[in-house]
Amino acid sequence: MHRIMLAVATTALITGCTSKPIDPAKAMPVPHQRLYSHQVELEPGAKLVITRDSGYWASGGCIAQVLIDGKKAARMDTGEVATFEVKPGRHFIGIDGDDEGSGLCAMQIGQQFKEITTEISAGEVQRFRITGQNGVDIRPSSI
Repeated sequence: MHRIMLAVATTALITGCTSKPIDPAKAMPVPHQRLYSHQVELEPGAKLVITRDSGYWASGGCIAQVLIDGKKAARMDTGEVATFEVKPGRHFIGIDGDDEGSGLCAMQIGQQFKEITTEISAGEVQRFRITGQNGVDIRPSSI
């Protein structure tokens, strides 16, 4: 009986904590107070749409800092989406621990700095997601 209860509790815990992709149309927009750059439309320009998975493992309970070309662009919580305006060309998109966090989040444990690069053309929209699968990561997305 104890094994069954343990299995049920473990399954419930894991299910509630998974990192789940979220449709940008259903995600909550990042509040403007947590958007720091790349919000002015450019001509010619391109857009980066970044969505953060929902679920505890998508964050470990902490906000993630989003960087574009090495500069702080936003602070994103789980289940949120933000659109960033960029010039055409090559860009670095990264995530890092929250420099404004408190408690354990301020220690940035398990929130390693990660970056990817992308080449974007004028008028193009590229989508990325911050996921908690296999550690917090940012990767291209078709969602």
